[in-house]
Amino acid sequence: QRHYKKRPGKEMKIDIILEPDLTPKQICELGMVAENYGIESVWTSNYFSHWDPFISLTQLANKTSQIKLGILAVSPFEMHPLKIANSVLTLNEISNGRAQVAVGAGEGNLTAMNLDTPKKIVLAVRESLEIIIRACSNDLKEGYDGEIFNVSLPCDYGWAKESKPIVYGTAYRHMMMRMEGRVADGVYIGATPPEVLKEAMENIYIGKDKRSEKKDEVLINSFWAWHIKSNREEAFKESRRELAWRARKLDKSLLEHYFSEEECEEITNKFESFVEAYFDRSGDIKDIDIDLANKLCSVFTSTGDLTDLDSEINRFKQFEKMGQTHLSLRLHDNPMDALDIIGKEVMPHFK
Repeated sequence: QRHYKKRPGKEMKIDIILEPDLTPKQICELGMVAENYGIESVWTSNYFSHWDPFISLTQLANKTSQIKLGILAVSPFEMHPLKIANSVLTLNEISNGRAQVAVGAGEGNLTAMNLDTPKKIVLAVRESLEIIIRACSNDLKEGYDGEIFNVSLPCDYGWAKESKPIVYGTAYRHMMMRMEGRVADGVYIGATPPEVLKEAMENIYIGKDKRSEKKDEVLINSFWAWHIKSNREEAFKESRRELAWRARKLDKSLLEHYFSEEECEEITNKFESFVEAYFDRSGDIKDIDIDLANKLCSVFTSTGDLTDLDSEINRFKQFEKMGQTHLSLRLHDNPMDALDIIGKEVMPHFK
């Protein structure tokens, strides 16, 4: 059985993920501060009725020189993988080789556009990753013949001169993790606490062990919500508001690691109450005891005030010890305040 531990001499990198409604100017301001703090990457969110994530990063690309620029996440069912490749390569040229993209099956965007997904989801995402990665290596001169995705004309990407962008796959389930560990530059997993990370890591490494170049490093990143504020009550209110989308939409298979059978049933049976709390922005979840809701926040996110920083840093160190190469902290309200706390209190532990 494989044992995972911190890579010698390599600290886990800290990224940030921004809300989709921030303007390119706001993204630029946050990104410049993040670069000064030593944060590895800024990720923009790809939502169905918001700013275009690729274009929104161009202002930041022109104002910075080190911080990486990422888009999270793009589905091949909303945007053909060839066009994803064009977009990320364009951003990569503008930023002098700092672009990255996370590609996954997709959810909300597909629902908004009434788009269908094929039955063979893992195969479809694999083919899309292969097309994008081959484009980034200028290896589509003979096209691509897939079962689901095809490139029917030769494509010459000789115009792309910078080092290749990083291409992640996003994964919540183990078969997707295995495939992406074999095919992609990295695997981006979501809201997975250290206590359940081991199984994810094992599946990623099953895929990695099948790579043609087994010595290749596979980046392992994860989405982790950040709700640490000076005001504890406001922090938990903000965190409760977002709970509907945590832990694979409060999937019972994750909940049962932390909650009793009765509590799991209560949470899953009243999932729509969590959704309503997100859309009404109240943070008040109907028919759910507030202590139970707050426990969800504490298990699946970083929520609290400045007195909780030590315990959160210890949790992040567990991610690091288990072999995670990156951790992406998702910011919400007042992102500059959140960024300052991360920069001053968290970053000194990961340099």
